[in-house]
Amino acid sequence: MKFLADRMLGKLSKKLRLLGFDTLYFNDADEKRLLEILLSEERILLTRDREFHSIAIKKGCRSFLLKSNYWKSQLRAVFQRFKLVSVMVKPFSRCSHCNAELERASPESVKNDVPDYVFFTQEEFLRCMGCGRIYWKGTHVPRIIDTLSDYMGGFSDDE
Repeated sequence: MKFLADRMLGKLSKKLRLLGFDTLYFNDADEKRLLEILLSEERILLTRDREFHSIAIKKGCRSFLLKSNYWKSQLRAVFQRFKLVSVMVKPFSRCSHCNAELERASPESVKNDVPDYVFFTQEEFLRCMGCGRIYWKGTHVPRIIDTLSDYMGGFSDDE
């Protein structure tokens, strides 16, 4: 399942990417360009813009109009609407910045790109095939997984 989040949904797009969902996000593209991408790549539009949602539907695109301002509620709504289940989730398989896939990288290949402490304390690294960012399982990873796991299930609208 491939998504395209409009300029109002930057936080949601990052969370979907962290969970492994192919999610494009542009904060500066015009609607005409977004519609071209939606149709050519068969993506689903995620938007809070009622007018753009209507235009996309009329042009033959799949579109989901989100009502909440909060990414947590938005994430829950996307999971419910598209019946996404935990087996579909592939955490840390996509770059949270550019959406490209992550690939295993040897410690030696990233030695000059990470802090010395990280190089000497981590065994596994991932490199973004798009922007070249390096990822590793730091202390923040369990917290991110716990947080996102909570929001895939029981959510509240109070942010």
